[in-house]
Amino acid sequence: MIKKSVPFFSLLTLISLLFFLVIITNCQDKTSLDLNPRYVITSPELAELVSALAGLEHIVGVTVECDYPEQLRSLPKVGTFGKIDIEKVISLNPTLVFIAGLEQEEIAYQLHKIGIPLVSFYPRSISNLLTTIEDIGVVLKVEDKAKTLADSLKTVIDSYRRDQSAEKPKIYVEIYGNPIMSVSDSSYVGELVELAGADNIFSTLAREYSRIKAEDVIKLDPEIILLTYPGVSAEKVKNRMGWEVISACRNDRIYTVEDIDPDLILRAGPRIAEALKLLQKIL
Repeated sequence: MIKKSVPFFSLLTLISLLFFLVIITNCQDKTSLDLNPRYVITSPELAELVSALAGLEHIVGVTVECDYPEQLRSLPKVGTFGKIDIEKVISLNPTLVFIAGLEQEEIAYQLHKIGIPLVSFYPRSISNLLTTIEDIGVVLKVEDKAKTLADSLKTVIDSYRRDQSAEKPKIYVEIYGNPIMSVSDSSYVGELVELAGADNIFSTLAREYSRIKAEDVIKLDPEIILLTYPGVSAEKVKNRMGWEVISACRNDRIYTVEDIDPDLILRAGPRIAEALKLLQKIL
């Protein structure tokens, strides 16, 4: 049998065609990713920020703590803030995972090791929240919308800074009860209550969020007590040993999660204006 040779120009044409198809396919894949991103978000703060800037359409998975906006509750769950199910994340085929700092550093390492694209944001102060909004806007390609949101929040924040009264009630913020923990002025929560018009009794601590001694609360005698975790009542606080002498206990100025949504206070997010308004109301 006589084998026919393939003309040289035909080979060149075939190679060129294959090369062209690879380029087109890659371009289509990139375009598809740009138009149809798939976000997994592991932090409730970041879930609120991404939702505010880009809506919910491209969020395909969240942790159980991501409950605002309400529609996030019905999305697939990839674990909790402190413990992520990596296999579940992989199954959702994300184009990008949003994670926070601190406890999620190990999560970031695991995702990076298996090649899943991720970005990390952890707004630790009010000013850092504003820059984070703009940084996320760059990632989401909604820079103008992000700048508008950051500018509007800055206007609200500046108005509170200008409206500082000379006399500030002393406040004690308890973020956990066993062991009892509070916040320093350098924390986001501490900065928030100061901006709202209160004087945080623990201006400095070993860390931004730190264990404190019960006797120190008694000694510093706060006029207001704000509890930001569930399962504790004003009566329980009043019945703590020696706490009956504290001004806030004597004057019934103890606020629990029944009085104020703790997520507004604890999350550095787009609802900061609402948080400031609510804090100022109880002050």
